[in-house]
Amino acid sequence: MDRNCEHQNIYYSGKREFYFFTWSIPNVSSINNLNVSTVNFTMKNGCTYNGTLIGSKEKITFTIASVANLKCFVSMFIGSETLLLSNSLNVPTRTAATCSPCTKYYDLITLSSGDESFEKLKQHPNDTSILICRIIYRVETFSTRSLKTPVNIPTDSLYDVKMFVDALKNSSESLTTEKVLLRVGDETEIVSKALLCARSPVFAKMFENDMRELKEKTVTITDIKMPVLKVLVSFLYTGKLWNSDSDLASNGDFDFLCDLYYASDKYNIIDLR
Repeated sequence: MDRNCEHQNIYYSGKREFYFFTWSIPNVSSINNLNVSTVNFTMKNGCTYNGTLIGSKEKITFTIASVANLKCFVSMFIGSETLLLSNSLNVPTRTAATCSPCTKYYDLITLSSGDESFEKLKQHPNDTSILICRIIYRVETFSTRSLKTPVNIPTDSLYDVKMFVDALKNSSESLTTEKVLLRVGDETEIVSKALLCARSPVFAKMFENDMRELKEKTVTITDIKMPVLKVLVSFLYTGKLWNSDSDLASNGDFDFLCDLYYASDKYNIIDLR
């Protein structure tokens, strides 16, 4: 099972480290007695983490374990694009006090028979499930907060249209019609300035006061590839990462997803973080 799991550290800066892994679970609908774990992945700080998937006829759980303080995110997909659920945890749900340092457990997924999501997973014709996980390590103690996205939501609903519309209503006419260039090397992408400001506080900050980006109406990007930027911009407009399985097959490999998560974190695109 672990051969279907890929780990990668995205980047680290100061007291924060960012990690990303995907785990493909084939034949998930026929899981009856499963208890598998990923390898222990070593972080820059020397600590390790691993993920454990336990499945039976009655229940499916997914947990990340580490002695480190982590912030964990997971999205569970059926097939290539059907989002089953998303969840994030800032603090562990339980600890093992019998060892020192104590192991912290982040119980990110718990699906039981009778749950609509559990039945949807079991009955879906494409019974390959994909877990996409992002992990942040930092020295500080995390605040006690857990955010869970309602299950069985369409992917489109991840795009907060109301937020964008409200931002447009509160913007000047020049902002709503003005375009800016996102430049990567010799390539450019034309984007609505209002869209960028409404969806990304980082872009909004760039266009404040007398910053160079405001004067030139151009943002030069050196650490993100243009194919990644195009998918990011498309998501800002539509709320979709890919329109079809063919798009996912051509762009959705592991390295591409890592680059996309890096871009979403850099520009604080909350719906993709």
